[in-house]
Order: sequence, then structure tokens, then C-alpha cells
Amino acid sequence: MKLRKLAALGTCAAMVLSLAACGGSSTATTTAAAAPAETTAAAAETTAAAAETTAAAAEAPAADFSGTTLVFASDAVGSGSYNQIVEMSKVLENEGGFGLVDVQPISPGGMGAPYLFADGAVDLAFLNAAPAKWATEEGTLDKGPTSGYSAIAGGLSAVCYINCISNKFLTEHGVSSIEEIFEKKLPLRIGCSAVGSMDAEGAYLLLDYFGVTQEDLESWGGSITNQSGSENQAALQDGKIDFYIDHTSGSSSTMAEIATTCDVTFLQWGDELIDWFVNEKGFQRVPVPAGSFKGQDNELILPGSPDSLFCRSDLDEETVYQITKVLSENRDALVGIYSSLSPWDVATCMDAEKLGGNALHPGAERYYKEMGYIK
Repeated sequence: MKLRKLAALGTCAAMVLSLAACGGSSTATTTAAAAPAETTAAAAETTAAAAETTAAAAEAPAADFSGTTLVFASDAVGSGSYNQIVEMSKVLENEGGFGLVDVQPISPGGMGAPYLFADGAVDLAFLNAAPAKWATEEGTLDKGPTSGYSAIAGGLSAVCYINCISNKFLTEHGVSSIEEIFEKKLPLRIGCSAVGSMDAEGAYLLLDYFGVTQEDLESWGGSITNQSGSENQAALQDGKIDFYIDHTSGSSSTMAEIATTCDVTFLQWGDELIDWFVNEKGFQRVPVPAGSFKGQDNELILPGSPDSLFCRSDLDEETVYQITKVLSENRDALVGIYSSLSPWDVATCMDAEKLGGNALHPGAERYYKEMGYIK
């Protein structure tokens, strides 16, 4: 009897274990099957959420600038840069959606223009990149350092230090370059514009490069005469000066007149001198096409500081992005109206050399990165 009972109990236990095992197997299978379904559902929800986000972004209205007024400083009414800025302002209003671009002819230009941003009353202005660099580092025109501006686009024009010298002077002294003249301490009589202008600054920078003071030059029998372009032309023609330097372009009427009325040579400076202007002083290399002036048979590469577009550093990123985008996308139309803007290359206008080493505004940088111009 005991053996039979034990056998019966064993059989029951085996049945219980068998049922438990079967039940456990069924539960595990159900759980494993449910997990992929839950994952798939979660993924579907994520995809749907992403789609909703994308749709919302697509439906989001573009930034509204209709209530935004920009103050754009320019040179005197009727000047070339004034006319260009007026046309740019129309583009910003009509294509960019800005409520008003107020063009104010208050810029002193050249060496003084960086100080326009000092009180925050000006949003945009044309600056020469080199003096913009000097103004932040040490100041210009006997003023202290200033700041508060950032670059949007450089190299809008093609001005540089075009210079010519009397062939009589070259022949008499047996020289052919500006470097030889200073190395031999020759009595060079220089003509340039008023002190404080970009034109005259070129003459004084030459002295600086060669480690020569104005007193040194005068002790050699040389001089610097500050006067207007027409006066320099007459002085060169009359033999009262030997060398004329001007921060101008290949379309300069004064240089063209000198080339046809005076026996001169347009000088190409050496690489080391140009590199100093570029690397130390914030200039860029600017080409002057061959044949720009009578007797100028070869292309010249000279240091220059063309017009560049700057803005207030604290102008918000979205606004500067819109300014950069709209002007860049309308560059060809603007050049069609003012060919003097043709050097403006949207794909390279943010290069460090064209900005004179000045900082690029984040809003402009964002646009150029989106376009692939900045990697």
C-alpha cells in the first residue's frame, strides 16, 4: 500500500511539474512576441512626432522684419558709395522685408568711418577693412581705440595704392623700383592727398615700412606734399613732384589724365613690401588690369583696402543673416546697376584677407556656412 501511494504521489507531482513547465513556456513566448510590437509602436510614434515637427517647421512663418528700421551710414549725397548704398537699401526693403532702411550721409569715410558705430546709432556702413583693423587696435586720426562693429562682406570694390613716378627721375638716378629709391636714400618728392586720408596714409606707410621718417626724407632732399588730385597732376607735369600715390581704382580719371599728359611709369611693388601691407596692416592684394592706363602694359598687383560692409556687433543674428542673404542673392542685380561693385565675390567675400582680419558677424557666418562658402 505504501508503495502504491508513493507511486501515485510521484505521478501527481510529475503532472504538476509538467503543467507548470507548459504554463511557463506559454508566458515567455507571449512576452517575447509582445516586445517587438511595443518597440514598433514606439518607433511609429517617434516617426509621427518627427513628421509633425517637420510639418510645423514648414508651416512656421518667415521672420517678420516689417517693423525693423536700419540706419545705413553713407558718404556725401551724390558720391559713388552713397548711390550704391541707396540701391542696397531698396533691395533690403523690397526683397528683404525691412520696414525702413534710413540712409544717412554722415560717414567721414576712410580713416574715420569705424567711429560711426561708437554710440550704437548706426546699424550698417561701408568701412575700409584696414583702418577698421587699426581703429580697434590703436585708434586712428589721433583718437583712441574703438569697437562695436563686425564684418558682413569684404572686397566690394577694387581700390588699391596705384602709384606712378616720373621717368625722368628713374633715368637720372638709375633705379626702377620703389625699394631701390628708399634703399639709396634718393630725394623723392612725393605727392598725395590730405593728411588723414587713405591716399596719404599710403605714403606714410611706405616711410614706415622702410624705417624712414619724414625728416629723414627731407634730409635727402625729398618731401611729401599734401594736395588735391588735380594739383598733384599739375605738379607732376611741371616737375614739382616725382611720385604720386592714390588709393583708387583702375578707372581713376586722375590717373588716366596723368598717364596721357605726363611721362610716367606705374610701379609694381615687390612681394615683401606687399606682404607687409597685407599681413601687418590689414590690406588685401588687388589686381589692376593691364591697359587700365596709357603705358601700363602689365597687370599690377598692389595692396588696397576696398569698401567692405560692416554692421553693429550687437545687431541680432537673425537680422544680419537676413541682410547677408538678401544682398548676396541680389548681388548680380546690384552689379548690373553699379559695375564698380563687380569685384564683390559672394563666395570669397568673407575671406580673412578681404576683411582685414576683422571679425565676421555670426549672422553673416551662418549664411555663408549654409551656402558652403565656409567649410
